[in-house]
Amino acid sequence: MQSTSLPSRPLRLRPAEWLLENGLYLSTLLLFIAFALFVPNFLSLDNMLVILGAAAIKGIIAAGFTLAAISGLLDVSVIGVLALASVLTAVLYERLGWPLPLTLLVVVVGAYLTGLVNSWMVHNARINSFVATTATSSLFLGVAIALTGGQSIVITRPELQGVFLARPLGINLAIWLTFAVYGLGYVLLNHTKLGAHFYAMGINYQAARLSGIRVGRVTRIALVISAMATALAAVIATARAGNTLLFGTTITGYDVSEIFIIALLGGVSLFGGYGRIERNLVAALFLALLYNGLQLLSAPASVWLLLKGVAFIFAILFDTLRQRQQAR
Repeated sequence: MQSTSLPSRPLRLRPAEWLLENGLYLSTLLLFIAFALFVPNFLSLDNMLVILGAAAIKGIIAAGFTLAAISGLLDVSVIGVLALASVLTAVLYERLGWPLPLTLLVVVVGAYLTGLVNSWMVHNARINSFVATTATSSLFLGVAIALTGGQSIVITRPELQGVFLARPLGINLAIWLTFAVYGLGYVLLNHTKLGAHFYAMGINYQAARLSGIRVGRVTRIALVISAMATALAAVIATARAGNTLLFGTTITGYDVSEIFIIALLGGVSLFGGYGRIERNLVAALFLALLYNGLQLLSAPASVWLLLKGVAFIFAILFDTLRQRQQAR
């Protein structure tokens, strides 16, 4: 009898599919090799730790952002939360002389409240998450500026840096915390009912609601986790910089577009319902490698901005192509 097996997918699609799945790994490897060959001191141990530290901070923020994005929520308040958490840390710990544990407790509570504000705007006020968190980001920035008068606060007490710049087993604490955050995020998304609800809500909000999922609770948890991850990154970055991240009305060294780039290159969809959090680590490393290599080459800031813009465009196209592949 003649075989009636279904025809396989066209071979010409397989290289494209492979590139969509593995292009990030290949690009990161090639970038590393290029800098290792042509950039002096790139492979030094100190420089490797600098790269991993930078990737860790932005990777932690991206981890929380990813949980929200998978749920169909675009949380762009991360810059406002970052500023507010950094300022709270400095005001309470440095200016008021509070003990570090109590300071960190208040920062955690503050992050929880910012997540609640975001979730109320999105779920209760029925405002699009991108619009709502854009507005709250300005609100949080305003509070941070009011607390400092727009002035940077230098950290002189040693305990904050002693804790968060420690190197257990020779590796920065930030890197250990990053692995912990991603480990918890992976388990949450892949091995819990709540993780399944994140994906379900991202795929189809109304269907998730009608199936009995408490979408208000899921929204609240996703945005609170995003805020808390950002606050953790803010404390680490403040200890690393030795001062608040907020200078006037700007956040030095942080841009919400970089969080989008990390998430999109890592495979998270802007449309929700799709993404694997572990790939974000590679995407964060890619951006950190690129920035570090350009700094060692003394490239002008315009080159970094240009390449970051190209990476952002590529990440959006990557997301669009993946959506088309899934629709077939």
